[in-house]
Amino acid sequence: MRFKRDEGFRFSFGTPIAAFFSIDEMNGSKVGTSEGEARLIDLSPNGMKLNTSIDIPMSNREDVKITARFKFSQLEHCIHGKIIWKQKAINSFFYGIQFSLDEQEREEMIRDLKHFAKQQYNKNNTTY
Repeated sequence: MRFKRDEGFRFSFGTPIAAFFSIDEMNGSKVGTSEGEARLIDLSPNGMKLNTSIDIPMSNREDVKITARFKFSQLEHCIHGKIIWKQKAINSFFYGIQFSLDEQEREEMIRDLKHFAKQQYNKNNTTY
């Protein structure tokens, strides 16, 4: 298991965001799964943490590539990435996903995340 925490920032959602994912490739072989439900726990420009009840079979030598779909503000994001770590919880699993984004996709996601964070700040700091 590998944790990468030396990124510029990581936005942690207080309440996890609904997300969906499908497995595209396992160990170099294309697969086409239906979408599974997940919760988006945190997000950075390079990756995210997902939580799901689905146990994705993998080993350290096996590449698992997924497509994740979520919306936290204005846009629906459909992100391709690779699972880089897995952690078992009581009734679920956490997965660390490393994105495969081009610069335009990354900037679009960051702009949308900033908009979401600003909305959350304004909602939580409204005075009556």
